[in-house]
Parts: sequence; C-alpha cells; structure tokens
Amino acid sequence: MVMKQPNLFLRPLLRRIHLPVLAFILLFLTADTYGAMLYKNYVVRYDRGWDILCDPYQVQQGDWVLKIFRQKGELAHNDFREFLGIFERLNPHVKDIDRIRPGQVVDIPLKKLTQGALPGQASGVVTIPVVMISSPKEMMEKHTRTYTIQRGDTVSTLIANQFGGRYGNTTYSQGLELFKAANPHIKDLNRIYAGQKIYMPDPSIREQSWYSALFDEAGNLVEQITDAEETEPVEPQPQPAVAPAPEMAALPSETAGTGPAAEAASAIGGRLLDKGTYFFPMKQGKDFELDLSRYPMIDLQNGSKVILTSQDRVMNVDLPLIQSYWDNVKAVKVSDNASSQDILEAVFSAFSGEASSNHLAFDDGGVSIKLSAKWIRTEPSADGRVPRHSCITPIMSASERTHDSIVRYLDQNDILIKEILSGTPEATRRPIRTEGAADVGSIDGTSQKALIDSFAALMGFHYSPNTSISFPYAGIQVQALSNLLSFGNGREILIDFGDLYGDAVNAIRGTGLEILQINVDAGPVEIIQRLMETAGMAYTASPIFYGAKRSAEFNTAISVNGILIPTDTGENRLITEKKIPELIITFLQDQDIKLVRIKDTARL
Repeated sequence: MVMKQPNLFLRPLLRRIHLPVLAFILLFLTADTYGAMLYKNYVVRYDRGWDILCDPYQVQQGDWVLKIFRQKGELAHNDFREFLGIFERLNPHVKDIDRIRPGQVVDIPLKKLTQGALPGQASGVVTIPVVMISSPKEMMEKHTRTYTIQRGDTVSTLIANQFGGRYGNTTYSQGLELFKAANPHIKDLNRIYAGQKIYMPDPSIREQSWYSALFDEAGNLVEQITDAEETEPVEPQPQPAVAPAPEMAALPSETAGTGPAAEAASAIGGRLLDKGTYFFPMKQGKDFELDLSRYPMIDLQNGSKVILTSQDRVMNVDLPLIQSYWDNVKAVKVSDNASSQDILEAVFSAFSGEASSNHLAFDDGGVSIKLSAKWIRTEPSADGRVPRHSCITPIMSASERTHDSIVRYLDQNDILIKEILSGTPEATRRPIRTEGAADVGSIDGTSQKALIDSFAALMGFHYSPNTSISFPYAGIQVQALSNLLSFGNGREILIDFGDLYGDAVNAIRGTGLEILQINVDAGPVEIIQRLMETAGMAYTASPIFYGAKRSAEFNTAISVNGILIPTDTGENRLITEKKIPELIITFLQDQDIKLVRIKDTARL
C-alpha cells in the first residue's frame, strides 16, 4: 500500500486552526477539496443578545434579494423569517429590501454565535478558511462549459451574452479574465473560427462565496493564494449614510441629540420629534397644527403619541380637550427643567389606565427568572409573534447596573434592560464578550452509588464502599459490610442502599455511628441534600442570585434548581441536574460560583 503524504502547506496550518474554527469550516466547505486554503473576513455584529456572524456584501448589478439571501448561511436556510428580522435590524439603511441597488453595502447575517465561539470574535472581525484550493484555474473546472463557435460570434459578444455585463464594466472584465484562463490555447482573442470548441465560464461562478477572491485589486486573475500568515484582517466597511426620504413639506424631524426628553423617548422605545410641524387630522375643519419646537412629542412604536408641555394648554387648547380629540394622544405637563425620570414618571402616569405590570417571570431549563422594574413597556415585535419588553429603572451609580451577561441573556428572551443613571443618559449597552466556553464540572449520576462516589471526590470527602463494620446484636458481635463516608471534620456516617433492616440499623446507631438510608426512588439532588444535612454542613437549596448589586425591589432574581455548597477555599459549588443557559453560567462564574452538572440522571 502506498501512503500519500499530506500537503506540506496544510500541516502547519491545521495545527494553527482551533477546534471551534475547524467545526465552523464544515459549514462552508464544498464537497471537493483542493490543495490550499482560501481565507475570507467576516464581521461580527450584535443583535438581541446574540453575536451574529455577517458577510459584508456589496450589491452587484443584476442581484435580487432572494438570490443573495438564499445562497448565504444557515440562518436563511433554517428560519428565513427570523433571518429577515435580523437583516432589517442590522441594516437600518435598507428601507425596502425589495429595492436594493448596485453598490449598496449590506451585512448579511449567516450564523448566531455564542460568546467566544471563534478566535478574535470580540474584535468584531474574524478571518475564516472558506474552501481549500491550489489555484483559481482548478476552481473554474466545475464552472465552465463547452461551446462550439458559430458564424458571426466574437469573444466580446459571447462574454456579454453568456456570462453577463457590458463591455468595459467589472462583470465583463472578470468574464474576460476567466475566458482567457479557461482557453489558454487561444492566443489571439480576435481570431476564432466557426466550429472551434471553446470553454465558456458559467455565470453561476459569480454566486460562489470565494468568487471575489479570484481577482486582485487590478481585476486580474490571481495565480496563487496568499498564505494566512501574510493576510491582514480587513476592517468592516462602514455603513453608508442614507437620508430618510421626505414625505411632505414641513415634515417633523427626529432629534439626534441628547437631553432629558430624548433620553426618556429612547428608554421607552420611542422617538422624540422636536422640530417642524405635526398635523393632527380633525373630524371637521382644517388639521390641528402642533409646533414641535414649542411642544416636543414622543412618538411610540404602537402609534401612541405623548405631547410634552410645561403649561396647562397646548397651542391655546386645554390639555383635557387635546386628549379628547384623539384616543392615541396624551398630553403631559412637565417642568422646563424636568429630568428624564420626571418625564418617564409623567408618561407612565398618563398611561396608568392601561393594563400593565412591573413584573415579568419565566422558566428556562434549570433556572427561574423573576424580573421587576420601575416601569415596563411592552410592545409587539415587528412580526407580531413575540412581544418585546422594555424594563426601565433609575439607578444611582454605575455599580448598580445589571450584569452584562444577564442583560444579554434577557435580550435573547425579548426583554430589554434600560437603566437610567441619575444625571446622565441611558448608555447603549454592549455585553462583555469572553473567549472560550463556560467552565462546567460534572459528577456521575448514572446510579446512586456512582453519584455518592463522584460527589465525595468532588468535595474532597473520603468514601470507602463495602467497608467491614462490627456491632453488637442479640448478645453477639456481628460483622457486616457497609459504605463509610468521612467528611473530614471528624464526622463519619454509613450509607445504606437497602442492605440493613430493622433492629440492625438501631444497633449500629447505638454505637454512635449515624446511618443514612437511601431510598431506591431518591433523586440525586435529594440524596446530596440529605448528605449535607446528615453531615451538619451548610448548603442552600434552590439559591437565588440577583443580576444587579442593588435592592431586590427593582432587580432580576435568578433562582437555580440545585444546591449551593460553600467550601473552605472560597469557591462555592452549585450542583444541578438540569441544563443551565450558558450566559447564566458566565454570570455565576463572575460570582465565584463553580457550576457542577449531574450527568445521566435519567437512569437513576
């Protein structure tokens, strides 16, 4: 048997590829592999608690929405509706996805990433091997087709008609380069003859993810792929500024500045209109004209509007009368020097008649979440499926902010935390990203005996199964086997799995040795809890943690289904049967808590 040596280029390269990257490559590799790596830069954007891997793409002539979206990434393939929502949020400059234009730059979402899933993820740009090739010419083999020259054909007309583009533009020039590479036997492009067999580049090659890398900056076909170590990461291109299209003369404008009113509007997911004139339709007569420079207005996502005034009248109309004209319009009185908190208080008081609550609760695997805020504003999502909740709470100092991992976790569950620091605007939050997966320990839960053995090893206890014991019974000394557990604090107990009965148990206890009898139906958490009780050691069942270092009144309470055990080393261990969300694990680790998962509990 002859063993083929691996490509020398790949040996050092593969040693440099981390496992998460290697797993990710599988999403992009075609069925055929060649001899070298082609690299591509991707952008990491943030959306509703997730890092989103995006492909920065410049719209080409002839592109249409579904063509671009369907060929890129697992998000579009798995849930196209969710993909469209993410795309619209990441590309607010695209006002109508059905009317994209050549030259427009968009970030196309490909995949949701957990924190630290890819090296360099926190920088916002990652470089990933996309496909393995040895030369661009080899990649063209699957994207060419044979053609027989007809009378009257020219190379320029064939490229324009069969590959695309007009003479002199980018698509045409690239097609010409591909044609020359596919037909090296044609020395003079102006001398072809009828009946001649040639190879035409297929336009499908333009849809391949690696297509743009086939050409250098001058538009020439590259001869060799640059090694990864010589390639510098490319910064993502800035989003183009797109001015909103005017709808009418004297259109009210949204402020881009700061200030208490703008802060309050942002906190409740609205926009502040403070320039121009707003026209309210009247049942009879001409429209009511509101001078926004005198009476700013908060425009909410559900269509409701709140007019801010320091007087009892708006445009010489009493406030109650204003509100009686339009069901979705409120007018609130605030002082000229009102803070954002004062404005929010007035706004929510105006809507106090609507059904609302300042509490939210839900369960997720092994955790239960209970959240309370000063104000909670609920709005339907853009697709109408899941409501989004904005939870707004004033805080006194930055140290009272909710932990970043909890903010990100709640955002993934359609809960947006907005904390207004007294005297300063509510800052745009960007959760801290950490490299690497969460560190979770485990103990064996495949059987009751394996559980106790594994738990004892974790805690540093000494466990001796099938230990010989002696005790007096009916006037004689009896020898038996049992399981001895020493806690290291001078306390020892026997653990019985149903081998000892009646008077024998009492006789052993009479010697001063405690026995813990385990019922066959006892679950792992119950067993560990009874062990701790028998040992007289401290523990907390179903512990509760708070997402922010402030009073519990307006906070996020996270209850974990498990047992929290303090240790002499200062590292607390939290033992649970159920899966805990990764961002909750990150939060717990920052509280010096080591999570330990009981594995294979289904067979207990």
